[in-house]
Amino acid sequence: MEPNKLRKHVLDMVYNKKSGHIGGSFSLAELVCYLYDNYDLIDGDDKLILSKGHAVPILYAALYEAGAIDTLENFREVNSPLQGHPDKDRLKYMHATTGALGQGLSIAIGHALACKTRKLNSDVFCILGDGELQEGQIWEAFMLAPKYKLENLTCFIDYNKAQNDGYVKDILDMGDIQEKIKSFGWNVITTDGHDIEDIKETMTYDRSGYKPTCIILDTIKGKGVSFMEHPEWHAKAPNENEYKLALKELGYESN
Repeated sequence: MEPNKLRKHVLDMVYNKKSGHIGGSFSLAELVCYLYDNYDLIDGDDKLILSKGHAVPILYAALYEAGAIDTLENFREVNSPLQGHPDKDRLKYMHATTGALGQGLSIAIGHALACKTRKLNSDVFCILGDGELQEGQIWEAFMLAPKYKLENLTCFIDYNKAQNDGYVKDILDMGDIQEKIKSFGWNVITTDGHDIEDIKETMTYDRSGYKPTCIILDTIKGKGVSFMEHPEWHAKAPNENEYKLALKELGYESN
């Protein structure tokens, strides 16, 4: 998969329906490419819990590129499988229904514990937003996971430094996040979230200590389109001119 191709699909979906989340989807493009290219998240036992459920357009884009779904035109339509947040009852490729921020890591712990109990050789991934770290349930989950020695659980934090109402970086420093999670007994790593090779190297981490792993992705909200790298593009749909400019920056031309 190619990150900017996924970004183009996200841009098309949000532009066509005048609704959706571009910024937090764009910041995950490289990670999503890596995960869908290297793990069996479609028909196998590996699981991906998108706790920051508003970024689900980037997953739909990956599923479309993988051939698992045949259209993106029904994004955010009534009764569509492609809801504005993941809905596992409507789309079997979603491993959890999310959208109420703060719950995803708890769900992922349940999946990881079940897989370990059943002796399945599977990976469970959870993607958190940095703004989501302000939810108390997230920290209760971070405290719980090491108790069960869930070496099959990997949590990604999309540290894109911005949320709907401003900049997260003014509230949560990456170093402080790293040290706090590490103090709970996690293996904690930071990496460039926009470099697939860096992500690939990071994913070779040592699991011999039977600890869950948290990978903090240093990312940019709206990455890929210069004028979208701002908190205002958390949930903003582009007008026609903005759409054409964004397509051009992503390496595509409008029809």
